[in-house]
Amino acid sequence: MMELQKKVVDLGKKAAFQISKLGLEDFRAEVVFVLDISKSMFPLYKDGTMQVTLERVLALALSFDDNEACEVYLFGSDATQIATVTLENIEGYAEREILEKHNINEATRYATALKLLEARFNSAKAPVYVVFLTDGNNSDKPETEALLRSLSRFPVFFKFVGIGSETFSFLEKLDDLSGRTVDNADYIHLSDLNTVTASELYARLLQEVPEWTVSARAAGVL
Repeated sequence: MMELQKKVVDLGKKAAFQISKLGLEDFRAEVVFVLDISKSMFPLYKDGTMQVTLERVLALALSFDDNEACEVYLFGSDATQIATVTLENIEGYAEREILEKHNINEATRYATALKLLEARFNSAKAPVYVVFLTDGNNSDKPETEALLRSLSRFPVFFKFVGIGSETFSFLEKLDDLSGRTVDNADYIHLSDLNTVTASELYARLLQEVPEWTVSARAAGVL
C-alpha cells in the first residue's frame, strides 16, 4: 500500500508542476471524477486502465483539493455517487468499488450524472472541477445541453474527456455551447489512456481552467 501511495504522491508533483506553469498555485477546487460504465468501457476496467486513470486523477486532487480526495460518480443508463477516493483507499479501488458493486450498463446517458451534480453543487461557493470521461456518444443530448447551461450559473467547471476511436461531435458542441452564463466546459480527446504520459494528461486536463476562473469571477459565479 505504501508503495502505491508514494506513486500517487509522485504523480501529484507532476500535476503540481503543470498547475504552476499556468499560475494556478493558489487555486483550490473540489475534484470530481465522473466515469462512464457503459458496456464498451468494461475492458478498460478489467485490464486495469481505469484504476491507473483513477490514480492519476487522485494525484491531481492532491494539489487542487484541500481534502486531498476525489468524489466519484458512475453513469450509464442511470448514475450514482460512489465512495470518495483517497490515498487510503486507492489500492484496488476500481475492482472493489466499481466492478464488484455496480453493473455495467447498456446505455450512455450523460444527463443522469449532470442531474446529480446539479443537485450536489447548486449551492456551491467554492470551485468544483469535474473530469467527465466517456468512450461514446449519448442518447440524451437536449437534456444534457439544458443541464450544462443550468450548471454554468454555479462555480463548476467541466473537463469532458472522450477516449478511444469514437468521433465526439456532441462533446465538441458542448465545448462551444451557447446560452451559458460563462463558458464552463472544455473538451479533449485521448485515443489511448495507456499511452498518454502523466505530464501530458495533466497539461491537457488543465487547459482552459485559468480562462474559466477569470470569466467566472467577472460574472460573479466565483
